[in-house]
Amino acid sequence: MAVVATPVLEGAIENILEEIHTTVLAENSLTPRSVESLRAAAQAGDLVILKNDNQLVGWGIREELRPGLKEVGLMFIKPKFRSAASFILLARELANVSDGLILATYDAALIRQAVIEFGFREASLMQVIIASRGRFVTKRLNSSSRAAVAQHTKTAKPLFAIRHRVNS
Repeated sequence: MAVVATPVLEGAIENILEEIHTTVLAENSLTPRSVESLRAAAQAGDLVILKNDNQLVGWGIREELRPGLKEVGLMFIKPKFRSAASFILLARELANVSDGLILATYDAALIRQAVIEFGFREASLMQVIIASRGRFVTKRLNSSSRAAVAQHTKTAKPLFAIRHRVNS
């Protein structure tokens, strides 16, 4: 069966949240999130999962920075299922909202994809800080977030893109 992307629905949400939380804690490339914040994202329709034959194989979230502006984050695909097609499928579903979006990544290909396919424009850190009214930075001030950011920036330079709210 093919990999499909979908927002998390009621079903086995607790099992999904627990698997994501456990994986995030084990992967130092991911910024830790609490089960409560994952549950809130799911309840808001902002937790997107990738499934293959009912097996959870990847996920990403949209986190509110301010009303009308969310950040795309926590994108992860299990190694066995990583492919350009799976990655694009996940990104496409995460971008499938009218809210303004901010994308921060270390992957230049993802930035290019966001610009070409999803209506983003490249941005500087300062533009992201201003657009989010400082929330982009303040949410990274707790110790676990600071540690994850420090780990990430040891090996790569962060890249940013912004998409303004899409009028329906």
